[in-house]
Amino acid sequence: GSEYTRALLAATTALEPGQRKKSAREALAERLTRMTAATLRTMLKSDEAELRRAAALACAMKDDKSHIPDLIDVLTDPDDAVTRAAHAGLKSLTGLDFGPSVGASAGQKALAATAWRDWYTQSKK
Repeated sequence: GSEYTRALLAATTALEPGQRKKSAREALAERLTRMTAATLRTMLKSDEAELRRAAALACAMKDDKSHIPDLIDVLTDPDDAVTRAAHAGLKSLTGLDFGPSVGASAGQKALAATAWRDWYTQSKK
């Protein structure tokens, strides 16, 4: 249940970078793919960056294009790992790339989010 999710989240936060952390992150994202769209949307707004990152990856892993607007919103996250996860998810779901690049500034993230939103609006017409 939620205790297992919390334990995985604690592990991803506590572990030093390396294979163990990578494995814990993958397990957390995989676990979150079982969550509903509403639950993932809530997790994308969490105070915990690792949970936001895992939720962004889970959105992409579910291969559900209804998550595209959610991932666009997460592109401006202050945590670069979350931004990278959202960007990777958008590229996976759409086959397109409007950025942002790795290490983008807040302004560059905002410009990329605007480009993605413009594309999404146009694609809905």
